[in-house]
Amino acid sequence: MSSKNAILSRLRHGRAASPANTAAFAAERAPDAVTPDLDIMVSALEAAHARVFRSTTGQWADDLAKLARERGWANWWIGGDDVGRTWQAHDSAPATTVFSDWDSQKAPLFDAAEVALGRARAGIAETGTLVVESSPQVPRTLSLVPPVHVVVIDEDSVVGSLHQALAHYENKSLPTNLIFISGPSKTADIQQTLAYGAHGPRELIVYLCRRE
Repeated sequence: MSSKNAILSRLRHGRAASPANTAAFAAERAPDAVTPDLDIMVSALEAAHARVFRSTTGQWADDLAKLARERGWANWWIGGDDVGRTWQAHDSAPATTVFSDWDSQKAPLFDAAEVALGRARAGIAETGTLVVESSPQVPRTLSLVPPVHVVVIDEDSVVGSLHQALAHYENKSLPTNLIFISGPSKTADIQQTLAYGAHGPRELIVYLCRRE
């Protein structure tokens, strides 16, 4: 028997001998709910080199338009969510492209996109993490390709822990992807020198909004 076949044989027999005990896992007591601390979330995001702005659900677009003018961002990409529609309707917003077709839009997305805007469906306070859902209307590519990623999140969608964030999906279908974002893309693979933007956006900007 070859080494490959020997390994595969052990894996097959091991799997049969000890199947996963899903019932026991489901019966485990969930940890106590953690009260989300927004200041901890902001501190964690900022420690990971994200910029966080406190705003409101009715004010964030005005605040973002001011920042867009200051930074000179002109090439915006959005998905078909409520945040994208709000931004499109804003009087001062630059021209935007709705990302809807990979084949026809991938070249301009990779070559010219400056900023992507989207919504986080949840936030995890203890780790400063944004939970972004992908869908046909909001492909995950938008959170990965443009060099600047702007994310809007409502304060009342922030939970205390990862377990609480995932509990939201216990009785519903998961999206195609759940993207967990805790800062801009970074790596230190080369000579242990920290570099931003190697595998995704080099800048993360978060608008944490109080509901009006």
